Amino acid sequence: EKFSQVLQAYQVENSYGATIEAYTDMIELDGKQRQVDMLKWGRVALVFQTPDAEITGVWDNTARNWVILGDDFRTGVRDGLRIARKTQTADLVRLPVRAAGE
Repeated sequence: EKFSQVLQAYQVENSYGATIEAYTDMIELDGKQRQVDMLKWGRVALVFQTPDAEITGVWDNTARNWVILGDDFRTGVRDGLRIARKTQTADLVRLPVRAAGE
């Protein structure tokens, strides 16, 4: 029975880690509420992009706040949002991922 419960918990965690979701939310940036498009890529990344794609950022779980990213990730986040919304076929995307031990 214990093995079955551990296996079930592992399967739930494994399926959660493979999800990709896009949604609209309001977050605080520089003291102002901004509407953003959020991308949650399993447990790998939680990123946002403003609808005009001017600002792209990532959630820093250690600092417990949003970090604005440079233009390096703008296209990757945009493509990830499109993939999650099923308006673009699945492909490799460049997202900010925290390395183990950082």
